[in-house]
Amino acid sequence: MDADRRGGLRTPIFADDEAQASGSEAREHEVHKAAGHCSDKALKVILCLQFLEVSAFYGVYLNLIVYLQDVLHGDSASNVTAVNSWAGVSYLMPLLGAAVADSYWGKHKTVLIGLSISVVGMAMVTTSATLPSLRPPRCSPGAYCAPATLSQELVFFSGIYLCGVGIGASKAVFISFAAEQFDDDDDKNTSGREAKASYFSWYYAVANVAMLTAGTLLVWVEDKVNWGLGYGICASFVVVAVVGLAATAPMYRLVPPAGSPIKGVLQVLVALSRKVNLAVPDDATELYEEDGVKNPLLHPLHERLQHTEQFRCLDKAAIVTAEDLEDGDLNRPWRLCTVTQVEELKTLLRLIPIWLTSAVYFVANTQAQTTFVQQGTKTDSHIAGGAASVPAASLTSIETVLAAAYVTFYNRAVAPSVAFTPLQLMGLGHATAAGAVAVAACTEACRLRMAGGQEAAQMGIAWLLPQYAVMAVSDASLSVGQMQFFYDQSPETMRGASTAFYFLSISLGNLINSQLVTLVASVTSAGGRTGWFPPEMDDGRLDYYFVLVVAITLLNFAVFVALAKNYTSKRVR
Repeated sequence: MDADRRGGLRTPIFADDEAQASGSEAREHEVHKAAGHCSDKALKVILCLQFLEVSAFYGVYLNLIVYLQDVLHGDSASNVTAVNSWAGVSYLMPLLGAAVADSYWGKHKTVLIGLSISVVGMAMVTTSATLPSLRPPRCSPGAYCAPATLSQELVFFSGIYLCGVGIGASKAVFISFAAEQFDDDDDKNTSGREAKASYFSWYYAVANVAMLTAGTLLVWVEDKVNWGLGYGICASFVVVAVVGLAATAPMYRLVPPAGSPIKGVLQVLVALSRKVNLAVPDDATELYEEDGVKNPLLHPLHERLQHTEQFRCLDKAAIVTAEDLEDGDLNRPWRLCTVTQVEELKTLLRLIPIWLTSAVYFVANTQAQTTFVQQGTKTDSHIAGGAASVPAASLTSIETVLAAAYVTFYNRAVAPSVAFTPLQLMGLGHATAAGAVAVAACTEACRLRMAGGQEAAQMGIAWLLPQYAVMAVSDASLSVGQMQFFYDQSPETMRGASTAFYFLSISLGNLINSQLVTLVASVTSAGGRTGWFPPEMDDGRLDYYFVLVVAITLLNFAVFVALAKNYTSKRVR
């Protein structure tokens, strides 16, 4: 990328500013030119560090349910609940991390501290998996399996939660930190936007390679060699990421925290409360909107949004009253807000319902990391005539490969001629998620019939591939569509946290699924019945649970379609 273009400054838009800005412009140009020269290298380093971070996270996540089942001897329902709860907390942390980074620490410091916290957690998990005193004894065939003691569970779960909190808090901030390496002017031209978009494409590719590495190499080491060694490799990845990020700090473009976007929302609400009894004028031009700043070199211009008729009651926050004009100073945002501030809140209110449907979507999506894996543990893992064995958690790697292949096919074969809008991609993701879980329900019903037959035959693990293939299309469609949609539609002041909305939807989806499993297990086992989630999967009815998830997903899809049809896009002046 052309460093001069990336490092260029805004041209003063008022003639009387040019003289006073010329000397500053020359000095700033040299600074930005030097920063632009190393930003390509900085992005490559960041992508390498993100590879290590994602690999370590999924090295723990993808095989966590197997560890809880085979090492800590937890029952089926509690294992699913534990994984969902941990994943939910981990994906909730990006929102907290983004808020802290924007308000206090800045992105670089937030990522560094978050990854450092995860190093402590990784060390505890590795120690728990290595020392015999910190895990229950192995199960003998046909013998009683002693569950983990309270102290053993405390050490392990403390470790994975520290890991989840640390990596989770830094995950979304790391992505926006990389995008921050581009100069602000890159958003003002087509080539600049394409260059920044290319980073997100590279991140998606690197994240998929990292998940593939975790789902094959790391899962294989944990499952077939030694759990302690596998977790130790994950810990070493995070250590290298922390050291690398700290050592390469001089090459980054560090932007100080500008304040949380939540503050703007609160200002609108406070101003609204002061003027709640006023009538909204029929002419929107009577509402307050400040003029552009005089010197854009010192005060960057931000996008200004057009007024919309939806949520008109919020317009009261932008009504200019006699009290506002008394001292001639209108720059009091806690009493008088601009139309743009009000429209930013309106945009947020329009996005929330669509975001909630994405959260419900992940109830279906998370089955690939939980119940689909449990299915795999009850199948014959041998392939190629018994020449090789595939760990159940490695099936997620096939989903990762198929998702990457699907995105490549879409970008090169479909998008040039018939490009879907972000909302259409999200709709495709919703619909195919229901299809994937429906396939899983049919497969599980067949597996249970085979396991309950006279010969008690085991289904081959390859029979699970179709559900993973359909889920790959679903995950890629919704993830790409949602990130693009929220980045495009989020107010400019909130784009830094737009990726946090994606991770937050994953978090909420996992938490919903966790509570759903607990509720279903409790209801179906009432009165001494076996229930859908007994300790032995072959005695349960996981296929019935899949049918329930399909019904929820289809209902959620219908709600999404209704919201998408009535959505009002953000309009920039």
